[in-house]
Amino acid sequence: GFNPMLGQLDKLVQSITVDGTPAAESSPTPCLPPAAGTSLYTNTADGYCLLYPSRYSVKTPRFVIINPTNAPGDMPGEAWVFIQVEDAAGRTAEQAAEALIAAAGQGFNITRQSFTVDGETAYLVDGLPGQDSNREVFIVHKDRLYTLTFAPWYPTQLIGGMGQRTPLEYLYNIVMQSFRFLP
Repeated sequence: GFNPMLGQLDKLVQSITVDGTPAAESSPTPCLPPAAGTSLYTNTADGYCLLYPSRYSVKTPRFVIINPTNAPGDMPGEAWVFIQVEDAAGRTAEQAAEALIAAAGQGFNITRQSFTVDGETAYLVDGLPGQDSNREVFIVHKDRLYTLTFAPWYPTQLIGGMGQRTPLEYLYNIVMQSFRFLP
């Protein structure tokens, strides 16, 4: 029954040197650890990580899908979040969103809201026209524009006269609360 104290064991490992060079200290990850029922998704190429419900799947980079299907066509599943990363070209999240809103033209019931994601201002837009109703979140970090598209977006459904969150709203809440930028 040997039970070493983990803090002392960590100090011992950090003190090891090879050819006179101290072992590199590991930098803590900004990613949240998975809680019960969630899994961690990390995209190092695009510089982010997030949690998603374990019962859903990550298919191809940048897609988290609810009830995925292997059927042919352009519908990957019942609902999904698609994450696109591109050069922000000096634009803010609000400027990127407002450009899409302006391009859509008049006559749509588009709503906007700003909030913070991992220290950056995020700009949420509901009601942009598209193939499916969707919710888009725009975030700029280190001059990279992150666009998260949640579709098809149906706000809380009335079931039996009572509001109940849809699976996509549940996914949205987990993703937005856990989304972190990698160093």
